[in-house]
Amino acid sequence: MAPYGGNRAAARLLLRRLALLVLFVVLMLAFWGVWGVYQKERSSRHLRVLAEAEQIELEARRVRLAEDIARLGTDRGKEEELRERYGLADAGEGLIVIIEPLMTTTTRATSTFFKRVRNFLIFW
Repeated sequence: MAPYGGNRAAARLLLRRLALLVLFVVLMLAFWGVWGVYQKERSSRHLRVLAEAEQIELEARRVRLAEDIARLGTDRGKEEELRERYGLADAGEGLIVIIEPLMTTTTRATSTFFKRVRNFLIFW
């Protein structure tokens, strides 16, 4: 009976080793899955931080735009923006008045003289 029991012990040993190998493969597959989940979580955490930073930046931009809209709603704000954008005046200038030059009497006399001559020639 010893040889029969010896075969049984060898079969048990072989089954135990096979079971350990199957268990090891299952554990490796589980570890591989957990590692993938960990990588995705780490990537998601990084993307969340970026999205939160972008949200803060967009909120600050919204506030800035609301202030600009309120400022541009007034005549003074429009004037300041035009001056700044097109370089029409230096900073701190309040008002620019453009005065047309007055026509001198010689210009009026000359222009009147030429009108008379033209009218005369047309009539002639």
